Amino acid sequence: MAITTKQQRQQRRNEALQLLSDGVPPTDAASQLTAKWGCSRRTSLCDIEIAQSELANALNSVELQHMVGWLATQYQRLAAKCEQAQQFSAAVGALNSLRAMLVQPQLDRQFEAHFRGRFTHQAHRR
Repeated sequence: MAITTKQQRQQRRNEALQLLSDGVPPTDAASQLTAKWGCSRRTSLCDIEIAQSELANALNSVELQHMVGWLATQYQRLAAKCEQAQQFSAAVGALNSLRAMLVQPQLDRQFEAHFRGRFTHQAHRR
């Protein structure tokens, strides 16, 4: 039997969504939800995970394109600053993140389109 009602659960999840959209880090939001609602930290983290998925689903493709463009610019700036400060490992990390975000998905799609499952381990059936 549930200790909280569906309405209370929905209110808690709406508050989690509001905290995340206000820029509160997820761990801090979990602490705030736990203190306010008297629920366990695990329950608060589940509510935050649901709120994060709602935020991700709310983004449309144009917003995602703007966000990726902004992130790419930030990573480029970070890599340049790190190189100037001779922090080469940090620069490599920024460039690797940039590659993983922009280049790797395109390469994966090309690879999938090229092979389309023709080269599987079914050579023994021929």
